[in-house]
Amino acid sequence: MTTIYLVRHGQYSSPTPVIPFRLPGFHLSEEGKVQAQNLANSLKNAEITALFTSHMERTQETAAILGATIGLEPYIDERLLEVRSPLEGMTKAEIEVIHVWDWSIYDSAWYQERHGETLGEICVRTKAICEEKRREYDGTSILMVTHGDVVMIGAALYMGLPITSDGLKTLPYVGMAGGYRIEFGELNEANVYPLD
Repeated sequence: MTTIYLVRHGQYSSPTPVIPFRLPGFHLSEEGKVQAQNLANSLKNAEITALFTSHMERTQETAAILGATIGLEPYIDERLLEVRSPLEGMTKAEIEVIHVWDWSIYDSAWYQERHGETLGEICVRTKAICEEKRREYDGTSILMVTHGDVVMIGAALYMGLPITSDGLKTLPYVGMAGGYRIEFGELNEANVYPLD
């Protein structure tokens, strides 16, 4: 059996009161470091053989804590990057003016007119890395540290849910340093379990 642990970074500190998306300079907070260590402790006996992360500071720092506990060096893969969003750099108050702060943002004309990354585009890159790495590490367990929407779309994909705003709304949103365990059987069937 091949297993992918698809997890979100820990809580981060904001140097400015905006939503970061791909902005640099957002590092793990002290709480985030504790969250990452708790996740690492829960996975230390999972016999993970490879560790991948996006290049954002908060994911790299989460991966470094995980890697120190499970004895692996993190490798960067850009397919695990945060969503390309026109919400980047906006404050929560500015976003509330748009009246969309959930999965339906992807369906809004406001988002689409500003060429935000679509659910389909996020799904394509998430599926690409998961499929590539599960073949490369067949029969083992691997860990990927990424961002919330990427985690959710990956989980929904392997649960067989539609990758639409309505389909994604059926799942509770992943918490900081939370995620899913995706197990692939001999017939390539996938079973998805939330991490405790």
